[in-house]
Amino acid sequence: MTIPLHPRAEAHGKVIVLGEHAVVYGYPAVAAGLPQGIVLEASPRSDPRLPITLTIPAWDLDLELHPGSDHPVARACLEVLAHCDGPVTGWAIRGSSALPPRAGLGSSAALTVALARLVYGPGASLDDVVAASLAGERVFHGEPSGLDSRVAAQGGVLRYVRGEPPRQIRPGAPLPLCIIPSGIPRSTADQVARCRSRLEHLPSVVRPVLIAVGQAVESGIHAIEHGDLDTLGVLFDVAHGLLGALDVSSPALDRMAADARAAGARGAKLTGAGCGGCLLALAGDAPESLTAAFPSLRPLFVEVAAS
Repeated sequence: MTIPLHPRAEAHGKVIVLGEHAVVYGYPAVAAGLPQGIVLEASPRSDPRLPITLTIPAWDLDLELHPGSDHPVARACLEVLAHCDGPVTGWAIRGSSALPPRAGLGSSAALTVALARLVYGPGASLDDVVAASLAGERVFHGEPSGLDSRVAAQGGVLRYVRGEPPRQIRPGAPLPLCIIPSGIPRSTADQVARCRSRLEHLPSVVRPVLIAVGQAVESGIHAIEHGDLDTLGVLFDVAHGLLGALDVSSPALDRMAADARAAGARGAKLTGAGCGGCLLALAGDAPESLTAAFPSLRPLFVEVAAS
């Protein structure tokens, strides 16, 4: 008899609101959960001896979870199932997601958190779910910080400093966020290396930039907590300029940020590693004009609820 899975589980996606790259050097970052980052549904296969299948059409994934597979998603899922003492045969898992994969929006953490919840059930503790997610995240990221897994499991808005427990931030007003994929591939490792190279070459100039990114985070937290979206928008613009000084923006992202502001965004910045991935815009009073400005890029609009 195969070990049962729960029929449905979900997890949040993630977007870095402020603090990219500086967080690597011990400064704070703020991340927000994206509701319904992924939904997984499990059903028994006709033969309980058959391997588990994982199908996520939005991510072009259609896999059998064979032990010894060299596919990173299969390996990560098997690590999560092993950590949870879950089944390795007898189930078909199908997922749906609005998140683009490999875009810095926490898709892998959302998958591993939701998979852990299929095993543990809806009453599982956050710490247990995050620990199981990290077993899979290590396949993708080596030694992940844990931020993505925590946001995927908990949602909301979190202040994060490496080595410290995350602190929940309670928005004073809903955060209208528009995430615009650039369509440009990005490599987190490459962009972290670019930033490090600039810091090593010009430490007396670049270190103050990192400090300023951290200060923008603290000012941003104050704005979020007080519902001051206009100030938060200004901080988005400032942060984008600072990240450009760290050599992790690009002409394409700079143009997209300018176009977003022209379409009514309160502010716009790159999010995540940079040089590709996504742009994050804080929508103004007419968010539909912002999404209409990028019709071919299929922007994702989410509103992070107030407390």
